[in-house]
Formats: sequence, C-alpha cells, structure tokens
Amino acid sequence: MTDSQQNNYCLNLIEVNKKQPVVTNQDIFNQQGLLLLAKGANLDEKRSQVLLQHKLIKPLEHCVGIADSLDAYQLFEYLNNFARSLPGLYAITNNDSYQKTLRIACLFYEKYPLLKQNLTVTALRAKDIYFHSLYSALAGVAIAKKLNLSLPEIEATFIAGLFHDVGFLYLPLELREKKAGFTLHEWKALQAHPVIAQRFLSMIPGLPKEIGEAIVNHHERIDGTGYPRQLFGDKISIISQIIAATDNIVFNYNRYQDYGVHAHSMLLAALKLSDNIYFESVYDAATLLCKEAPRPNQNLLKLPSVEKLLSRQKTLRQQFTSAKQLSQQLFTLPQNPIVRSISAVMGRLAISVVRSGVLQPEQDEWLTNLSPINDSNIHNEGWSLIEISVMQDQIHDQLVHLKNLMERAIENISPEDNAFDVCTTLFRDINLQDTALA
Repeated sequence: MTDSQQNNYCLNLIEVNKKQPVVTNQDIFNQQGLLLLAKGANLDEKRSQVLLQHKLIKPLEHCVGIADSLDAYQLFEYLNNFARSLPGLYAITNNDSYQKTLRIACLFYEKYPLLKQNLTVTALRAKDIYFHSLYSALAGVAIAKKLNLSLPEIEATFIAGLFHDVGFLYLPLELREKKAGFTLHEWKALQAHPVIAQRFLSMIPGLPKEIGEAIVNHHERIDGTGYPRQLFGDKISIISQIIAATDNIVFNYNRYQDYGVHAHSMLLAALKLSDNIYFESVYDAATLLCKEAPRPNQNLLKLPSVEKLLSRQKTLRQQFTSAKQLSQQLFTLPQNPIVRSISAVMGRLAISVVRSGVLQPEQDEWLTNLSPINDSNIHNEGWSLIEISVMQDQIHDQLVHLKNLMERAIENISPEDNAFDVCTTLFRDINLQDTALA
C-alpha cells in the first residue's frame, strides 16, 4: 500500500471517530522507532495529523479498533433487512437453506477483526459502496449455491462480495465520488481498486488467499478484455466470475431502481448482451436468479421518451462508426495486449449492436411511427421501449470500455508517428462521455 493510499484510509478513520470511537489497540511507531501514539489513545483529528506525517512500522489498520464494529449478528440482520427491501433479492434469500448458509458465512466473517473494521468504515463512510457490497454478497451466495459450490467456496464468495470494492476507501474522496468525465489518469487510479483491495486482504492473518485472488480479478473477463491484468478465462476462478456477474447486476440495478418492481426484469434484458464475457455456468445461474424475482403486478409508470430513444440511437450509431474506424487504424500498429483486447471488445460490441437493433432502419421506423401509448397496450409497447433503452445503455457501457482501451493504446503511440494525429482525431470523433465504473 502506498503512503497516499494509507493516508486516504486514515482520513476515513478520522471521520469514523466522530461517530464511533476509534482507539489504538497497540503502540504505534514510525519506521525510525519513534512512539507516535500509545495504546489506548483515541484517533482524533489532531493525533491523526501526526500519523499522516510519518511512515509507520505497521499499517494503521492493524493498530486500531472501532467501538461497536459490525459483528456477525448485526451483519446477518442488516443483510436480511436489505434483502426485504428488494423483492428480487428477497425471493432468493427467504428460505431455510439460504438462511442457514448466510448465518455460517456471517460467522466466518466475524473471525477476522480487520474485516469487521473495514466493513464498519465502509458502512459509515461510503454508503453506496456498502449497499453495493451487501447486494453482491447476497447474490453471490445465491449463485454459488445454485452452482453447488462447497461451503468454503461459498464463504469465500460471501467475503469477496462484501469486500471487492474496499480499495475505493484508499482512494481520494473526490475521485471515489466522481460519476463522470474521468481523465486517463483518473481511470488508471480507479482501475487500481481491485489491486488495493487484494493488498488489504493479504494483510489479514489466516484469511484464505483465494479470496484476494477472486477480488483482484473481479473486473477480468473471459475474453481477456478486463483489467488489471487482461486475463483470459482459464486464468480466472469461478468465485471471481461470480463477483464479476453480481457487480454487473448491482450496477444495473442501481441504474434501473426507479422502475421499482420492474427493475429485475430489466436486469434480464441487460444480461442478454453479457452472455459471452462470463463463464456459461455463472451466466446461466445469474439469469435464473433474475427470473426468480416475482412478476410485476403493476403497470409501468415511467417510460423512456420515444424522441430521446431515436436521438440516442443516432448518436450510438455515429459513435460506433467512429470507434470502428479507429479500431481499424489501431489494428495496423504493432500488436500488443491492448490492441488484442480492443479487437475482442470491438467484436463483442459489433454483435451487441446487431442484436439490439440499433443499426436496423426498421427499429427507427417503428419508433418514428409509434402511436401514442394508451392503457390497453402499455404493457406490450411500453416494455418494448424499456428493452430498447436497456440495450442502448449496455452498448454505451461497452463503448466506454472500448474508448478507455483505445486511449491507453494511443498513449503508447509516439507523437512523431504519422498514425498519432489520425488516431487522436478519430478518438475525438467518438465524443463519448465516460461514466462511473461498472
């Protein structure tokens, strides 16, 4: 862990101390052996500023405890209360078999004080990440059970789901809370979060190493287009793939939660364009879970604007065309792993564009001629509009991923190279607004 990353975590602890006491459980020394804080000291802002000016012998996490940190019983209750608020999750967690497994997983969590500390910090300092983690852990256990994984594998999936995004606690707050308009430098910093999370977990005595491995690879994809190491499927564990799938599900659920009981149906539509980036068994289990959500008993109250769908469809076509032209230019450059990943993402994007109908003039014509929707046809016509909107979202996400890869490839081209000006011009033509990580 770098000094700046440790300092960012220390700043989170300072804020936590304003709500729940954070107390040193051992003497804290700097690397020269100077005592900075004695055991039993409260980590208030003044004392924390002293720590921020020194390199410590031990990471700060090992030297402090948080009063009333989340224990197994509290976590079990929070998880169930959270599931009750989401019909799709409650449908898969509200049975004796699942509840027994969840209790065991929570007791496994309680064995490790550093996990309790970190999850407490997440709950108090990063609500979005905390709720995301609860959802991922619950869905991850459900997928692991559907795949008949062993109890140790289910426990590892549970912990990986809870802690796959804790690396964000070690990043600057302003970067963690930013939602769009990222620079290349910021993207690189954000994409370090799985590595940071693995480093944190590696500090925990006795914690199975496969949990850290699953977390560091949860943004990897079986076609080698993920990060941080562009691994292919045979190098990725099934636990990592489960967390990758739950991460995608939660990201899209947050996007569609305003649709209420229809949100889980929309997740199924989103998953249709993701069937070739996960293990087939994991993808099938994830789709089955979405199908177990109760069928909506309410009409759609919120529908996308036909005019906006038409406009966005036109924009996506233009962006896709520019991205295809830039890809062709990049393919002429000496091969490297990034260009190989661009080729794979471009191929997947092309398939998604065809399957979504974005390029089909018939879809434009149908949208243009769509008659006003009334109560008698709101379900059929309305759901078609929803599906088009979801597909457009998924294509946008794939374009963002492709654009980030392309930016990294262009960064490696010398400004004196004739291809540099051509590639940078095409890159600007994509004109795509980056959004937060999925």
